Amino acid sequence: MEEESLKKLESRLSIKFKNRATLLQALTHRSAATETGLSSNERLEFLGDAVVGLVIAEYLHENYPGYSEGSLAKSKSYIVSETTLADAAQTLGLDEFVRVSPGEASTGGRRRRSTLADAFEALIAAIYLDSGIRTARRIIRTTLMDAIKASATDEHRRDFKSALQERTQARERLTPIYNIIQEEGRDHEKTFLAQAVIGDSIIGEGSGKSKKEAEQAAALDALGRYALAAQPTAVACPTVDTSEAIQ
Repeated sequence: MEEESLKKLESRLSIKFKNRATLLQALTHRSAATETGLSSNERLEFLGDAVVGLVIAEYLHENYPGYSEGSLAKSKSYIVSETTLADAAQTLGLDEFVRVSPGEASTGGRRRRSTLADAFEALIAAIYLDSGIRTARRIIRTTLMDAIKASATDEHRRDFKSALQERTQARERLTPIYNIIQEEGRDHEKTFLAQAVIGDSIIGEGSGKSKKEAEQAAALDALGRYALAAQPTAVACPTVDTSEAIQ
């Protein structure tokens, strides 16, 4: 990676790395590591996940004293979700700097949500190791502040499966189950179709880029049907595709 490119990223972060090797590793996707023999960012991602989680938990604990443990957990889950971290990575323009294999690049790998979220966590770990927790905290809070603010509103309450379970248990004393009924696409670009079921009734259906996302979409569809009828019925369900569900 060119020196000017690294300087550009450092400028965006307002930091200067003492150990450029750590920064390069943070930006190296496993596909590039396999082809070049370099170390991938997977170990740094593991550490970064913990650092991001700690900083966000600390912030929520300090700034939302009226939140219950459950509310804190839901807010944190939203803020550190793959979707939110990928958005933060895009804000920083990490897709410009992530090193992937030519094959991965040809299929849009640099902009893949999972790749960007992993790169963000790995970058945070590199910053933590190179400059300490104070610098890492500053960057985490700055890049995730919009998500932190959203967590104080209903915008983050996108755990549709939990909401549906509360609804069905209150009305019918039953818990929905989810079935993945279809998978399409290549291994790294699959689309899943899920159904939410109670007894013999299909109460919702939805699709997503992961099984969890598809299940959340099915739950959202079911919630919409509950709003229209007192009791759900087994009817043909249109496909719902939402990328806003918690991963």
